[in-house]
Amino acid sequence: MPERRDLKKLMIIGSGPIVIGQAAEFDFSGSQASRSLREQGYKTVVVNSNPATIQTDQQIADTVYIEPLTVETLTKIIEIERPEGLLPGFGGQTGLNLSFRLAAEGILDRYGVELLGSNRDTIEAAENRDSFRSLMAKLQEPIPRSVACHTIDQIRDAMTTMSYPVLVRPAYTLGGTGSGVASSWQELQEIASTG
Repeated sequence: MPERRDLKKLMIIGSGPIVIGQAAEFDFSGSQASRSLREQGYKTVVVNSNPATIQTDQQIADTVYIEPLTVETLTKIIEIERPEGLLPGFGGQTGLNLSFRLAAEGILDRYGVELLGSNRDTIEAAENRDSFRSLMAKLQEPIPRSVACHTIDQIRDAMTTMSYPVLVRPAYTLGGTGSGVASSWQELQEIASTG
């Protein structure tokens, strides 16, 4: 991040509970980001719901909150701490999704918090399946044929132009939760309903 002297305090949202094989890289990257920012003279606020991560060590940030990772909790912390910037990319999908919601609900604007590194449009382009497909078409990048569906009827209609197996991938999902490969209409309904 280029040096920004107009910013004094920055907030990092952690990834929350770490499951074996998942999210440890975000704990490491978030803790290293906080350390680096402090060395550059920024005040840092880290929020993570998992007390067993390195991010929640009191030496990692100027202020550490071990609180539920919800929009409501983050709003209260932003109101108390008044960071000028929020770094969404160091909490994985959790950090990105929460940052997106804070921006979409006007909370960041209300408190004058700037998204740094990944802005709202970038997060949406990466996470919203329709937005991603449109961006790839605009960039003339090939992607597998896909259709964004919100109901079983839309899925049934989409399957008139597709064949099995199909990959089901929900938008804004953590670690691929709700995804799967369906080889039949029954499997497709089950995976899509879960996703």
